[in-house]
Amino acid sequence: MCPDENGELLPACLPFGPSGDAARALNEPGSACVFVFWENSHYEAMRFYYSFLGYGTYTTDQEWDFRPYPEEWLDEQRAYINAL
Repeated sequence: MCPDENGELLPACLPFGPSGDAARALNEPGSACVFVFWENSHYEAMRFYYSFLGYGTYTTDQEWDFRPYPEEWLDEQRAYINAL
């Protein structure tokens, strides 16, 4: 959950590790991690995120959404979480 300019907490879906540092820097202070989940592609992540927030069904016409994340991205996020 990330505060907007009025202090209202809004949902955000950010990657762990260095790939999410820039987004986290924009949202801090006042942000809070409320849930951690793992998925293997952008499509799977957005499908879970939409379901979690009650947004309905995520759809896309982008072929790249279905490609698996590179293993090095997952390794980077695992290392970040393990270091916490």
